[in-house]
Amino acid sequence: MSLFDKWWDAANSNDRARMAELLHDEFIFVRHNTGEELSKDQFLDYMLTGIRDKTTSENRRLIYENDEIIVSHSILDGPMGRNAVMLVRLVKEGKLFRAETGSTPLPFK
Repeated sequence: MSLFDKWWDAANSNDRARMAELLHDEFIFVRHNTGEELSKDQFLDYMLTGIRDKTTSENRRLIYENDEIIVSHSILDGPMGRNAVMLVRLVKEGKLFRAETGSTPLPFK
């Protein structure tokens, strides 16, 4: 199973331990709208606040994955509005090392 799919399964299960195993100890998440950086623990805390329960994902697709990078795209509809989101994750030592998003607001359906 790809790292992309392993992350998706762990995150959808709200399994903090599995999610943590997939993140490098030096993991950083960069928020596209503010440039704020979240550490591994801060990111896990955020992911488990229930944000996933408040957000729907449409047309999730893997664009590219290898041992160094994962690029995916989806439409997210949630507290931040409806957005087309490009997510780029760098991989180091087989784990997610850095994640950054790019987002384009979309009209509501």
